[in-house]
Amino acid sequence: MKLLAPMLFTLGALHTSAGLSLGDRVQLVVQEASGMFVDLLDQRMSDDMGKNHTLNPVMRDVSHTDDILDIKYVDIDPEAPKRSTPIHLTALAYVKERIDKATANVKVKYGFLTLLNRNYDLCEELKSNLNRTCPVDEGPIEFAVDVDVPGFIPPGWFHLEATAWRDSDEKQLGRILADVKF
Repeated sequence: MKLLAPMLFTLGALHTSAGLSLGDRVQLVVQEASGMFVDLLDQRMSDDMGKNHTLNPVMRDVSHTDDILDIKYVDIDPEAPKRSTPIHLTALAYVKERIDKATANVKVKYGFLTLLNRNYDLCEELKSNLNRTCPVDEGPIEFAVDVDVPGFIPPGWFHLEATAWRDSDEKQLGRILADVKF
């Protein structure tokens, strides 16, 4: 029924626009229908995933609203990553609950090929990359990190999915998706 009402409205608009040419009427229907489906898709995505907001030109925060981290921003420089050029990331998140130990799963795909599917101990990563230690208490956490991009990356789209959880109860910390074209 949710889908039927907008379609009937669109058909009614087509009928009342009889003064328009056939091409204009078809364009009107296509514009209405495409907007309707985009709205439905956006609603479904936010219902299924909670958040769905853009962090920068390549990353989206698709965490659930009850996740432990509330990601405020992730800045990336350069905005469009390039081969052989280091990427500088700065991020700010708010930790809603204490984290004693946590794990992140990172998947990287190139088309249908999975290039990486690995779990990382986030406490070890904090210690080795940011000189911080677990536990992480409630409150803001900000960090900056540089990532080297190899020069031998093949051209095309790469999809990254990172999901992190607290080890003690497996409650999700957050989830980020990224799409990068080299």
